[in-house]
Amino acid sequence: MFQGSSFKISPLNIAVCTALFSHVAIANTDETVVVTGNPLQAADVTIDASQLEKSQASDLNDIFRTSSEVSVGGGTDYSQKVYVRGLEDTMLNVTIDGAVQAGSLFHHQGSLFIEPELLEQVDVSAGAGRATDGAGALGGAIKMKTKDPRKLLEAGDQFGGRVKTTYSDNTDGFKTSATGYGALSDKVTVLASLGYTDQDDYEDGNGDTAEYTGFRNKFGFAKIVGELTDSQTLTFSYERKEDDATRYSRPHMGYFERRGNPGNYPLAQSTYRDTATLNYLLASDSHWLNLDTTFYYTDLKLERFDDPRFGTYIGNTESIGGDIRNTSTLDKLTLIYGIDFRKDESTFSGGNQTFVDKGDQTGAYLQGDYKATQSLLLSAGARYDRYALDEDLRDGDSRTEGSDISDSGFSPNVAATYFITEDVNVILGYAEAFRGPQVSELWLLDYVYSANDRKGEKAKNTELTINWNFNNGYLSATAFDSKIEDVIGRDSSVYENIGTVDNQGFTVSAGYQLESVAATISYSRAEPELNGVPLNDGNMNIGTATGDTLVTTVNYFATDDLEFGWTGRFVDRLTDVPDGTDEKSGYGVHDLYAQWMPISGEDLALTASVKNVFDKAYRDQASLSEDYNGPFEQGRNIKLGVNWGF
Repeated sequence: MFQGSSFKISPLNIAVCTALFSHVAIANTDETVVVTGNPLQAADVTIDASQLEKSQASDLNDIFRTSSEVSVGGGTDYSQKVYVRGLEDTMLNVTIDGAVQAGSLFHHQGSLFIEPELLEQVDVSAGAGRATDGAGALGGAIKMKTKDPRKLLEAGDQFGGRVKTTYSDNTDGFKTSATGYGALSDKVTVLASLGYTDQDDYEDGNGDTAEYTGFRNKFGFAKIVGELTDSQTLTFSYERKEDDATRYSRPHMGYFERRGNPGNYPLAQSTYRDTATLNYLLASDSHWLNLDTTFYYTDLKLERFDDPRFGTYIGNTESIGGDIRNTSTLDKLTLIYGIDFRKDESTFSGGNQTFVDKGDQTGAYLQGDYKATQSLLLSAGARYDRYALDEDLRDGDSRTEGSDISDSGFSPNVAATYFITEDVNVILGYAEAFRGPQVSELWLLDYVYSANDRKGEKAKNTELTINWNFNNGYLSATAFDSKIEDVIGRDSSVYENIGTVDNQGFTVSAGYQLESVAATISYSRAEPELNGVPLNDGNMNIGTATGDTLVTTVNYFATDDLEFGWTGRFVDRLTDVPDGTDEKSGYGVHDLYAQWMPISGEDLALTASVKNVFDKAYRDQASLSEDYNGPFEQGRNIKLGVNWGF
């Protein structure tokens, strides 16, 4: 494993497999990131605050740009969707500080509304995995964690703060944030952060303006941490992000006409997300009792004003939930077990009508890790989930009342890790994930309803991973075979089971450090198909196929105060497409960054980053293709940032 005062490990590094039951500390100049090993499914992608700062991340594309298994399509931040091995984020369990991000706003735009500035760490686990990944993790899990005031305070300091400003030349825009943190007492620390982003429409690589892609975002965040005793910690956090702008009615598409009239027209829109979480940790001296309890509330809202066809209408999804888990360590056996629950309510109001979906999920889970011998680690677990969905009557629904659907199922998993040598291990795992009926997409609540015979979806995932760690480097290869049965899709106005998604592929990655230079490379292939036909742009809320992806990174640490980095992302042309659709063009995109701390002993960093260095005109293959009038991605964007801590 890489360690050192100057090297920061790549997110592609999955060498955590060498410490499957321990916490692995990865040292870097900014902070220490702790990754929990997982014998079934190591974190395929781990991104920390240091990486986000150097790339000056402003959206989902920036967050996941260095992962070959993750693609982000949609152009501007408002419409972006995340795809893991070709499956859309709606097929994953996504959490922010343990708060599940449920529901879906609109299939023509994204539903993940996050400010990168607030993130301390992001972990992505691809494919159905452990019982602790949460309910309905058909395609895996994305876990986002916000910053902690205790980690921001320098030793011995009572208070501190940070002011950041970034200028983006492509959008002629600024992003500014101010953060304060401090210790109110020996036991209580707090953090508060405010930020504002003002960006104009971006230009693509052809020099053309992508209309209605500008935005005016605001965010606020507060966290208070109370160390009640040496073994008990209580944390409360609240986050709000707002977006007000004029956007196309279908934000991830460009302008087009239908029957001589605009088919995609601009609308004034307002979106916000509120998330509040309460976490209680009890790390007792007992091997039996180590509690981690989280309760949360999330409200995601979208309002559109004066639509020429439908007038003003509002949609929002509220979620209240919790996760109560305990860890018991018994000699060679570690058990993680608990219950989780969630209540979702989605409401759509337009004209004189209001439609409501109410969903419930309750689950119980157990995950066990057993060190059978010095060379063999075994893992097994399962979760049982029950779902219930109550749908209001829809327009055109011939039934006298809305649907009342429930379903339940088990999600087992098993894995074995064998250490051939201290530095070489092999992991073989099988996992299932069940997802029952959930609240529907907000913008379809008025007319789309569930079929009476709707069944739950079941994912089955088999993976084989080989890891080799050697002096200053690592080499890893993973092959997977996944299947999701009884996938839910929409046939006109009915949600129903439409078939099976089959997905096979692999990822090969490597990294090496030579003195002050560190490099990584990763190559991924995923081939998701629905009923034997490659997933494409029309399979929204399920996924889309992309070409083989190669990602390379090089970091050069010139001095203790100066470093440079390069990322190259290369996507092969996608030729295996459904009949009647065009192939997706391949592309290669390069990014650079440089970070300098000019004053010794002062917490001042000057950062310059360039995204799409050669001003490439391209569509990300996870975006809508030309067939569906998808926009080109942003052209060259030079960002200059000042980050001052005090």
